[in-house]
Amino acid sequence: MDTAQQVKERLDIVDFLRGYLNLSPAGKNLKANCPFHKEKTPSFMVSPERQMWHCFGCNIGGDIIAFLMRYENLEFVEALKILAEKAGIELSRFASADQKQLNVLYDINKAAKEFFKKNLGGAALDYLKSRGLKPETIAEFEIGFAEEAPDALSRHLANLGYAMPAIEKSGFTIKTERGLYRDRFRNRIMFPIFNHVGKAVGFTGRIMPGAESENIGKYVNSPETPVFNKSKLLYGFDRSKNLIREAKSAVLVEGQMDFLMSWQDGIKNLVATSGTALTGEHLRALKRVAENLVLAFDEDEAGRLATERAIDMAVAEDLAVKVMKVPADLAAKDPADIALSKPGALGELVAAAGPAMEYYFDRYRVRERKGDWKKNLRAILSKIKFVASPVERAHWLKEAAKMCGIEEVYLREEMEGLKGETSGASVGAEPLLAEAPALSRKELISQRIVALISGHPDLGDFCRSFLPHLPESYRAVAAYHLDPKSLSLAPELQTLADLTSLRAGLEIENDPARAKAELVELFRQMRLENVSEALRETHRLIEEQERAGRDTLELLSEKQKLAEEKRRLELEGSKVV
Repeated sequence: MDTAQQVKERLDIVDFLRGYLNLSPAGKNLKANCPFHKEKTPSFMVSPERQMWHCFGCNIGGDIIAFLMRYENLEFVEALKILAEKAGIELSRFASADQKQLNVLYDINKAAKEFFKKNLGGAALDYLKSRGLKPETIAEFEIGFAEEAPDALSRHLANLGYAMPAIEKSGFTIKTERGLYRDRFRNRIMFPIFNHVGKAVGFTGRIMPGAESENIGKYVNSPETPVFNKSKLLYGFDRSKNLIREAKSAVLVEGQMDFLMSWQDGIKNLVATSGTALTGEHLRALKRVAENLVLAFDEDEAGRLATERAIDMAVAEDLAVKVMKVPADLAAKDPADIALSKPGALGELVAAAGPAMEYYFDRYRVRERKGDWKKNLRAILSKIKFVASPVERAHWLKEAAKMCGIEEVYLREEMEGLKGETSGASVGAEPLLAEAPALSRKELISQRIVALISGHPDLGDFCRSFLPHLPESYRAVAAYHLDPKSLSLAPELQTLADLTSLRAGLEIENDPARAKAELVELFRQMRLENVSEALRETHRLIEEQERAGRDTLELLSEKQKLAEEKRRLELEGSKVV
């Protein structure tokens, strides 16, 4: 038995998912609002019997490992390792070579973090204190220091028994052309970056003040490694995600110091981009736990450009976005400086953040007819055009009309003529989830029939005579639901059986009499679909035979019988009250 199977046998999916979702009974299954798309009516189903989940709203599903991978943005091996530890399984005993390699990288990052922490002191510690950080914050987020010596960390890790190729793969050392190993981080204050479950996977190093130069980056991040993907990870998210979930809102800042000082100042529903560009992966991770996003970026031009890009990307992900507005007396300060110079003010500014569209009205100065006024107005209209909600779109168009003094009807005409090159959707964000493939009417009817049979196996005797009218795959699954102990299914049909069982819990009619009445109608519709399909095929064959000059008398007789059967079934339907 492989490790994944052992994990799934030891951990109950219902107990595990209760830590993430509010599950409520739905027949023999459970249901919840899907964490992967926005919905008001639950479509996320969990089967205790089959130890699986599926969302009928976005058509994704899987086992306990698949859920953790998607929810926490993890690769398979990372999710398996976390669940194995939770299940009390020693993963290294079963791990493949790739899994063992990942474990080594996690261990190296942990060892480096401890090494940096021990080295923090002197001028580096004084600098952190001068920026306002308290000892308990420094300790909580495990900030450290990388020595100026060329290979201090490399030697330390080698002395702990790690091979130099593994240390190089972790990103902490660089091999020179002469074959020497040199530490990537030297003379830097080190901020560990943790993945979403609290494991150190990379670092940001800030060069010591006074050592900056044009040839040395002020901030340096770990390179991409098998355990560190900067496009997926947000600084502090491992600490703040539950607080964000409680608040249903996330505050996004640009760097570690902004995060740490804001956290220390009492803002806990907080994340930072760690000096990297904001990505769709970042926003989708936030969307799983938050409905609203407050942007608190720097007030310089780079910060304003980052704010606009973040707004467009977040709108594309259907997040409600607000922007923190900094008053004139604090305009030159970033969030870290505001927290230091005026404790408590940051929380008030976040609470007073205004809608993103108001930010655009100010940024593009639509109240003033100065400069390239028409271009700015079109920029605003392009933003309004791609607001997802029609009601919200109408509101902002009305506001724009008030501000610029142009009648709404003309603004709407101008807006509808604009192309979408500046819309949020054009930023490059991937869709949150792939769209579910469209089902035919026969498949929809079949799924409903099989779901009802799954929920009411006591109606088996009534249903058996109708099963031949179902498509072959659904016929087999329906028979399985009526007699699961004596029948087995091929893997692809077992998947269909599992889904229809979950669907039964989502939308089942609990009253047997009403369920039977619905089945009667559904079987009538299925027979009608089959007859209509046969009628179309017969008509096609008649045309084909006529073109070939062959006799069509038999086919015409068959067509007449099918047409009469179709009329009879339609008449039956018209009598249903």
